[in-house]
Amino acid sequence: MPDNIQEYTLVGNYRPHSLAQGNRNYLWVTTSDKAVIRVHPGAGNQQLVVNHSAIPQLSAGIIKDPNGLQRVWFAAPAPPRQQDPIVIMETTAGNPVTFYPLEDDAKAESIKLQTTNTGTVEAPNYEYSLLFAEPEHSYVGILTPAIGGHIDRMPVSQSTWLWDVAVSTTSDGKTHTYWATGQTRASNPVRTENGLYRRRPGDTQWERIPVLPATQKPFYVIADTTAVWLTATNPNQVIRFDLNSGTTRTVNLGTAVPQQLTFGTLGDLWVASSAGLHEFDKNLTGPGSVVGLPNGGGAKGICIAADGKLWYTNPDRKSIGSYDVPPPPYGAASLMGRTQVVYQGESEVHVKDQVVHPLVVDYVANGRPVPGVPLTCRIDAEGAAFEDGTRERVIITDQRGRAALPPVIAGDIQEDAVISVGLGNTEPHAATTLNITPA
Repeated sequence: MPDNIQEYTLVGNYRPHSLAQGNRNYLWVTTSDKAVIRVHPGAGNQQLVVNHSAIPQLSAGIIKDPNGLQRVWFAAPAPPRQQDPIVIMETTAGNPVTFYPLEDDAKAESIKLQTTNTGTVEAPNYEYSLLFAEPEHSYVGILTPAIGGHIDRMPVSQSTWLWDVAVSTTSDGKTHTYWATGQTRASNPVRTENGLYRRRPGDTQWERIPVLPATQKPFYVIADTTAVWLTATNPNQVIRFDLNSGTTRTVNLGTAVPQQLTFGTLGDLWVASSAGLHEFDKNLTGPGSVVGLPNGGGAKGICIAADGKLWYTNPDRKSIGSYDVPPPPYGAASLMGRTQVVYQGESEVHVKDQVVHPLVVDYVANGRPVPGVPLTCRIDAEGAAFEDGTRERVIITDQRGRAALPPVIAGDIQEDAVISVGLGNTEPHAATTLNITPA
């Protein structure tokens, strides 16, 4: 067993589902037991349980607030015939929650981030939305906080129990293709089809992509600008669908039942399973490798933290764990990733002015932008700070591997503020200087 994998028992005997890193770097874990748990990333035994009466009985997928607010968003697939809203939980004292209600018996089986450029290529302006799959009423929902939490519904006509969603986006950031996985279901409401489904830009209908035999059941799905990856059982496989060629490549996992998957910071692919943590190159050109968990059980949820560590949930052992992925040759045979600037905003402002988008960056590994990478952005200044008053934040790269730094407010001091962003302290940060002058 590798020395660089550590596992921590959750306090309160809670059974974990998914996890994500929120603002101020804490990890947040959803559970099956009416609780959400905060974990210190540097000391996994330091935990805070949030289990007040407003927390839903079950909670599933979770993401940090994309606008940098001190909150997390999660889905909660409630028991049959109980309402399941999208939930916002503040990560401040008391951890109050806000619900975005759906239909009375609706469920949200997953939650993902979508970024849309509402500006131009030369002067981008990013709007964030949340995607979720609703299986009872058969639609994929798009919830946009900036327009009052309005929900657009994209009905799925196929007889399938929707499970997970993903999005791929054109280079200008304006046009999206949506992906969903769905399963057969024997109980009411009955569903008869397993499949991977696609809805192209401008279409009103979903089409089934023939990457699965009828008896194979898909689960989780992620996408970037080149391909879509999904996990499936019967047989247990990881499947890659190439967006350019339309070809499919699979890797068999034998008896290991695959669960969630994520991109690594070196351009690799990680899959949680009943056997542990599997690592593949993104093209699935080889059998990959697997890291077993130190105390048995299996991995379900999986995410990358801002220091590059891989975190996972282990429902069988009611624990979570972190894996400090070693460099090649033990880890992925990849080049190091790097953060590069794609857009720079104003370089000079007056005191107390605001810079809406000081930097937009890509995180790139092996020549490809990587989604889902948590980048640390900092301001080295006396007076200037991000709009919430902090000088350090974590931002997540979107479906194109891109991230926009949050707005910067100049203080009342004349100074040169250095704004930087990168993966933890493992690489040189991309940086710019903001010259703050008198009004």
